[in-house]
Amino acid sequence: MKIYNTLYFLFLFFYLNACSTSITDDSFNSKQLVSSKGEKIYINSINWGVTGDYQCSVISKDSLRLKNRNDTVGSIPGLDPFMYQFKNDSLILYFYDRVKYRVPNDLNTITVIYKVVSDSEYLKLKEKTGCFSVPIS
Repeated sequence: MKIYNTLYFLFLFFYLNACSTSITDDSFNSKQLVSSKGEKIYINSINWGVTGDYQCSVISKDSLRLKNRNDTVGSIPGLDPFMYQFKNDSLILYFYDRVKYRVPNDLNTITVIYKVVSDSEYLKLKEKTGCFSVPIS
């Protein structure tokens, strides 16, 4: 009986240790986009939770924006907040249902285009090359 108690406590210790590590570790992703004039913007996202199922995303000139979860003001919460495509100095943001996020107006050489698409069009965009979902790791 004593060996079963010891094994139970060892299993519980390792299980709780593994879970606590997963809960506290955040996963930060950043994708740099550069215009033909050299202007840089970043699509940043941070995921957390046991399975990484909590997410906030932001488009910023700051490559470290959202590095910490306490910096989520002006970000969009949720998994898969939008799809995007970057070409010819235009950042096209695709949303289903409605536009849920606006990029700050401090961009000089990059034009932001917002497109609302149906659920079926959104799914087709996921399959299309050249369109990306957030985050890209």
